[in-house]
Amino acid sequence: MAKLKPTSTAVLTANDLVTGAIVYWTGSDWAHSIAFAKRATGSEAQGTLEAAGKAEEASNVVVGAYLMALDPVSGTPLELRERQRLVGPSIKLPTDTQDSARG
Repeated sequence: MAKLKPTSTAVLTANDLVTGAIVYWTGSDWAHSIAFAKRATGSEAQGTLEAAGKAEEASNVVVGAYLMALDPVSGTPLELRERQRLVGPSIKLPTDTQDSARG
């Protein structure tokens, strides 16, 4: 997981292990919208989010959990990669479950 400045505002993000969807930690569960994400500022609060991410990965709920830095005023991600993740996939995903590998 990323090392952020203690003064950074961050949220925990990951991918749902079953669907692959981008999810954000609310403090008790995962949401598909960043609007519901629990924000953390300071080393202790960020450490709490990191611990939650590790526990959720160990429970096989999500994969690739990491802290994502936000602009403290606008709440938008600082990194281009994260802003792109908010927009959604850059390719069309299959919608018919019979065509998917899980179908």
